[in-house]
Amino acid sequence: MMMKKNIKIPAIFLLLLTFGSLLIYFGSRNDAVSVAKSIKSGVLTADEVNVAFENVGGRVIKRFVQESEFVNKGDPLMQLDDVDTKIAIERLQAVVDSQQASVNQEQAAISIAENDTDLTELSTWRKIEEVQANLEAARSARDLASIEFDRHSQLRKTGGTSQSQLDSTRNTFIATKMQVIQIESQLATLMIGATKEQISQFQQTKNATGMTLQAITIARDKIKNRQNQLAQLRGQLNQSEAELKQLQVNYKRLTLVAPESGKVLKIMYEDGEVVPNGAPAVLLETDRKYVDIYVNENMVKDYQPGTSVTANAIALDKKVKGIIRFATAAPSFADLRMTRERGQADLTSYQVRIYMESIPQLLTGMTLEVDDAKHH
Repeated sequence: MMMKKNIKIPAIFLLLLTFGSLLIYFGSRNDAVSVAKSIKSGVLTADEVNVAFENVGGRVIKRFVQESEFVNKGDPLMQLDDVDTKIAIERLQAVVDSQQASVNQEQAAISIAENDTDLTELSTWRKIEEVQANLEAARSARDLASIEFDRHSQLRKTGGTSQSQLDSTRNTFIATKMQVIQIESQLATLMIGATKEQISQFQQTKNATGMTLQAITIARDKIKNRQNQLAQLRGQLNQSEAELKQLQVNYKRLTLVAPESGKVLKIMYEDGEVVPNGAPAVLLETDRKYVDIYVNENMVKDYQPGTSVTANAIALDKKVKGIIRFATAAPSFADLRMTRERGQADLTSYQVRIYMESIPQLLTGMTLEVDDAKHH
């Protein structure tokens, strides 16, 4: 009897051990293999955007929305005081108008100077031709007076003329000589700057067109210098116009608008408070909703970016579609560790982010169970 009892107890323990081993072997385990076979789920999360005033700040004069309110892209969210910016725009606009007037005035003056210089050059060419003709006439008169004076000198020796007539012809000859010298000096003055080739050609053709004149060259150099002054005025005008455009852009930025559609989560400033430059003012939850799941390295090949998947929204009992955005190695704490009973090594976990389609009933915080990607 004692013998049977001693055999019965070990038999019961052996039976329990065998049964437990079978449960462990065929049952669910939390090792990597079991987890990889289980349903992959995650909590639906939405991208959030900190909406800030860009390069402007000031006192809040109006809030157009409240927390939990839905807004569309471009809807106004908040308005800052615009008095100072308006005054700055008006002041700079007056500067721009004044500089524009200066540019127009200088342009007109340069155009007048160019036309006047061209006319002076043309007139000088004709004047040179006129003086050259006068010079030729004066030389003819001088030669004639010289002949007359020589004739009277010979007649005076023979008594054929009086001394007064000789003196008169002498004075006439001297006057014509001086006239030739005067005209030659005038012609040389007018032709200052002309090259020897141009002067030689003029002597042959009696046409001064195209002759280089120093006075005209100096006048055109002055016009070029005025062009530099005009360029400086234009540069100042361009700078002022750029500053004006920046002020006008900043004026538009005083009204904060929604960069995209979504729900207002938080408004950081109340009416009357001063917002610093670039400070976030509104926290916006966007319509871009995603869920993160974790898979092991043996399965990550089925979850490549751009792959379409479906997920079950448990609360809605409805299938929704999604697109995988990325798959990246998860932090080490998320690695799945296998049991050693099958002699396999540990597997690294990968984080897979899936952006879901936007449907009205799908709300942030809902749990989604993602189907296996390889089935799609």
